[in-house]
This record gives sequence, structure tokens and C-alpha cells, in this order.
Amino acid sequence: MKILAVIGSPKGKGDGYKIVQQIEEQMTKFGDATFEYLLLKDSNLELCRGCFLCVSRGVDLCPLKDDRIKIEEEIVNADGVILSSPGYVYNVSWLMKNFIDRFAYTNHRPRFFDQKVMLIANSGGAGMEETIEAMRNTFGVGPEIVDELAYVTPPWPLTGKAEAKQRKAVSKAAKRLYDSIVEGKREVPGINKYLRFKFFKNVSSLVKDYLPADYEYYEDKDEYYYDTKISIFKKIAAWFALKIGMFFMRDLSPKDSK
Repeated sequence: MKILAVIGSPKGKGDGYKIVQQIEEQMTKFGDATFEYLLLKDSNLELCRGCFLCVSRGVDLCPLKDDRIKIEEEIVNADGVILSSPGYVYNVSWLMKNFIDRFAYTNHRPRFFDQKVMLIANSGGAGMEETIEAMRNTFGVGPEIVDELAYVTPPWPLTGKAEAKQRKAVSKAAKRLYDSIVEGKREVPGINKYLRFKFFKNVSSLVKDYLPADYEYYEDKDEYYYDTKISIFKKIAAWFALKIGMFFMRDLSPKDSK
């Protein structure tokens, strides 16, 4: 199996890199696992300009000509993706934030359904939940997030007990990622992910003149992004929730759609 580790630290091979190396060490004990490291500080990934073209008209119209396409291909060719960022003031690093922004279109038009994702945040102790939260929507509802690891890295040595606890957490996280890839099953969506699909499909037809890329993407999708079983309970619950949500959002619709 192939794992792509995206390292968001401005230091490059700092604490986050070392944590991922621990994951690699554990996974290679379970079987064949090859790791590739993408150090964002060394990558040619320009700052997002916020032009919105990737979302509205299609990612091919992005004016930035850098390594984004190459990185996307690396994600597609990977079985698992690890996103690692230090927590800076209760958030991801600027490098990881730019990485998230450059893949913003996957929040509208999800992909990477066959990849499994692990999120890793490290800090001196505070802000790791917020850092992980910021990374959760990196690829929208595309790949399944199989583990989230918060790893304490204070500027002083930890006690033996604390180190042992973190090593155990690393081992468990590595096993979950490895097993999920071996299992090879696409995620059965929960109610929130299914509702998100129904919302985007419904809205895409209302704003097709403004977000034509979304309309084209959702036009031929009926049940979900891929073939899967959706229970009748989820369908009914999503139908009611969508009706209620669209009612309260009716004033946000384009005026020419009313």
C-alpha cells in the first residue's frame, strides 16, 4: 500500500514529520507500506487568490500554474493520505491552510472516495482539537477519515508515562489506517454526509448559471456520489431536513430563480 504524508510544518522535518515517521514504522510492521512525504514548505504550491473559479467554473480554470495537479495525482495514486499540521494559535499552519484552500473545490465536488485519511495535530498542549477540526473538511466528504491523532509536543521532555501513552496512541492509529486500507471498502455515508449530498445536488440546479461546474457534476448523480446503500430512514430524514433547511434559506436563492 502507498501512503502520502502531507507535512504542513514550516520547519519541514519537525515534530509532525517525526510523528508520521512513527506511524510509518508501525505500519511497516503490519505489512507492505510505502510512504511518500510531501513537505509543503518545499512544494511549489502558490497562495490561493480567492478568485473562486475552481469552485464556480471548474478547477481547470485555476490561474495558478504550479504543482497542484501533480499533488492531486499523488493523492489519487495513494491508498492513504496523512495530513499533519502543528497547531498555531488554535489553527493549522499557513502552509496547511493554503493546501486546504487550493483543494476547496472538492468541498463542492468531492472525490478521492477510495482513499483513507488520517489527521495529525501537534502542539504544546492547547489548540489541537481546533487544528484537527480545520483539517476535517480538506477534501469535503470524499475520503473517509479513519483516525485523528492529537500528539503533545511541548518544548520540554515528557515523562516516561506520557511518552508511553503517546506511543500506544500512535500504534493504534497506524493499525486503524492499515486495516481500513486492507479492507478496501468505501464508506457507507451517515445521515450528515447524505444530507450534504442532497443539499448540494438540490442547490446546484437552482444556481446552475452561477455554479455551472457544480450543476454538471451533480446532474447525473441520483442517490449519492458513488454506488452505496442508503437506508429508507436516511432518505426520509434527509428529505424532511432538506425541506426545512431550504425554507429557511429561501431568501438566499438567486432572485431570478423565484
